[in-house]
Amino acid sequence: MPQAEGGSVSNEEPVQRLTRARLRQLQMLKTARERREQGRFLIDGEKIVRDAIDAGAPIVEVLSTLPERWRGVPVPVTSLTRADAERLSDTRTPQGHFALIRNELRGFEAPGKDPWQVVALDGIQDAGNVGGIIRSAAAFGVDSVLVGARCADPTHPRVTRAATGAWFHVTIARSADLIDDIATLRDAGASVLAAEQGGDSLHSQQLPARIVWLFGNEGSGISPELEPVIDSRVAVPIADAVDSLNVNVAAGIILHHAYERVRERSAK
Repeated sequence: MPQAEGGSVSNEEPVQRLTRARLRQLQMLKTARERREQGRFLIDGEKIVRDAIDAGAPIVEVLSTLPERWRGVPVPVTSLTRADAERLSDTRTPQGHFALIRNELRGFEAPGKDPWQVVALDGIQDAGNVGGIIRSAAAFGVDSVLVGARCADPTHPRVTRAATGAWFHVTIARSADLIDDIATLRDAGASVLAAEQGGDSLHSQQLPARIVWLFGNEGSGISPELEPVIDSRVAVPIADAVDSLNVNVAAGIILHHAYERVRERSAK
């Protein structure tokens, strides 16, 4: 596991206390701009903090109202009051356990192995949907999630909370130019399959070895400027009584289907 910034602490070292100035600095991380400028973001909740530690995430420090629970972890621990936790969290009843993470998200690189799948997100503004898709991507063996500039910030607390520990088990990249990045993946041999309810049935598709799954905005769908890089459109078959699925749900079904097809090919 990589060493956290500032080194590790032993059981004998004292737990540091949060100062008012430090609290104000951490509260500023509620905005995407500050998360970019400080190069840090907070995750909120005991399970996700433990998942981050187990995954060897670049943790700066753990902050907790119960610092004794973190005795022996290989990162500095800071003690919080309940009032501190409420100021840091965007939930009404925070658990009182946080971790400060170095923001190491960078630009996109194509996967280096074959076969591979990439999820590209275009204009998905609901943080819960972005986090849910990241969770499904990690669960179903996707190599990378490419988050377009018009999407919810992948370091937003609601994104990390919805993704849970899966956030640390799939490569997440920001895209400054989604069209250009997808075109690069096509040049590398990928087929771009866009999820649209008017598309061909998912079950009728012969899935290629290299895929970019493209998911669009919850209301308006995929941006018209992405049309030139789309190879085909796929849809999850649903009952006539329902117009469409939530993008998070549709992504989970599609990625699970692809995961099963990959497993079938590998078993042959």
